[in-house]
Amino acid sequence: VEIEVPLELRINNLQFTDTVDNFLRDDSEDGESSFNADDFEMVRVDIIAKNGFPLGVSVSMALYDSVSNTIKSTIDAADLLEPAPVDSNGRSSGESETATSLLFTKAFFEAIDSSDKVIFRFTLNTTNGGGKDVRIYSDYRIDFRAALVVKPDINLK
Repeated sequence: VEIEVPLELRINNLQFTDTVDNFLRDDSEDGESSFNADDFEMVRVDIIAKNGFPLGVSVSMALYDSVSNTIKSTIDAADLLEPAPVDSNGRSSGESETATSLLFTKAFFEAIDSSDKVIFRFTLNTTNGGGKDVRIYSDYRIDFRAALVVKPDINLK
């Protein structure tokens, strides 16, 4: 693929969806998983991102049961990356910093074994909700940090 830079574009709620086999489910033959949702009060992933691109991204992950045709549980990262501000020429004039927390609930972990598919939905927006042309240059960058926060439920019997 060859792309001429700068690339000029406008995006307002462009969505991509992909359905994959449930990679979270434990398909071991004995049916015994070493992971038990009851062992945790809370599991959270905290993400801090500095985005120099004038392009924002939202992501959702849904656990789907194709037999009953239902979504069992969903996790949303509504503003995983906010688009960077741009100048009057559409070039990025700084960075946007976004802090996102993804909370994995007990209900989500319980829905893993009853779901055979995972649906990912990515939504893209440029600065100003696609209301103005932006330019993509090769010197833009994204820096991010992620932390896993776990609160175990320890039962000493």
